[in-house]
Amino acid sequence: MPVQSFGCVRSSVIAATVSLLCVTVARAQIPTGGHALSEAAADMPQLHHVGLNSKDPEAAIAWYMRIWPTAKRTTVAGYPALQTDMLLLFNKVAGDPPGAYQVDLGRAEPQSAFWHIGASVPAATKDSLEREGLKILPLYVSPLDLKQTVWRSGLAPYSGTKTATEIKATTSAMPPRDGGFSYVIGPDGVLFELTTAQTALPTFSHVHFLHERPICAENWYVEELGMALPPMLDSTGRATSQKTVPGDCDIEYGQPSWPSLETVGTIRQPLGIVRYGNGSMTWYPRQCVNGRCGRDRELAPTRGQALDHVAFSVHNFDELYTKLRGDGVKVLYPPHEFGETRAFMIEDPDGLAIEIIDGGGSVRKRTSPPSRN
Repeated sequence: MPVQSFGCVRSSVIAATVSLLCVTVARAQIPTGGHALSEAAADMPQLHHVGLNSKDPEAAIAWYMRIWPTAKRTTVAGYPALQTDMLLLFNKVAGDPPGAYQVDLGRAEPQSAFWHIGASVPAATKDSLEREGLKILPLYVSPLDLKQTVWRSGLAPYSGTKTATEIKATTSAMPPRDGGFSYVIGPDGVLFELTTAQTALPTFSHVHFLHERPICAENWYVEELGMALPPMLDSTGRATSQKTVPGDCDIEYGQPSWPSLETVGTIRQPLGIVRYGNGSMTWYPRQCVNGRCGRDRELAPTRGQALDHVAFSVHNFDELYTKLRGDGVKVLYPPHEFGETRAFMIEDPDGLAIEIIDGGGSVRKRTSPPSRN
């Protein structure tokens, strides 16, 4: 198995319970953790860890501990790890892993389905981040003036995110607002997002992905891994559950919007989201389309990149493995020993490596673990 990570901010910040709120049009907000799991949630996969490849795991762990002092250094299945709101596992590699964020491009190169990790840090300020030696990336607020940037989205001259047409129609600049999103570069070039609203709950549990067809990906995670779609809201505000997204899931991409790390804006629609037992996954469309990156580029597989994989524990380990093989899902590693339990690794339709951990904790088959390099 490889590794994953989440990071956050300055030394004086105190980490709290894991939670991530994700919102889509006509969908209810989804609390993700910090509460007792419902019976239905307990039956779904549970986030186990995020896997990272690092040429210096100890230095990477020290970086995350400096900005999130309540984190605990630990070891999981022989891998150096960090326990925060979520668990990070680090796999040592010989050199710089691919997939590092490139400032001149405004994206990772190569770009995989694993976009970034992050945290909610209400106390973060520009000064506090810079005192910790963090490199804050500029956010472009308009396609019209590339010299106008801000360090957090709440400083943009408009609220929310806007397309080029909407920006042109804006008649007056808004004063600065509290919070918003911002980005720093973590160890091994990992892109790390920070949200800083004073009213936000501090968390270290933020993961965002990219997918070719975000809504189709929703259906795949529901059908193959037993996750759940967020509830739909009717006209009265009542939430109702949905099995899969009906109709054609291959929805046309929306217009790019700003603020954005890229001068050409960020494509944010359609937005995909699924719930697992103790949280949720959010993903956006692939960004290198329609010549935005010089030429269209498919998402690279995540295995071997700085952000390598995401892992979930399940209680139907053997049954799930049999089902996935029968459905033709790509298996990267068959069941093997993982510490005191077992694991196997698969790949989703866009190359995201997903490790499945046996939540029962029994090592029934003493097979050799695969190489992580």
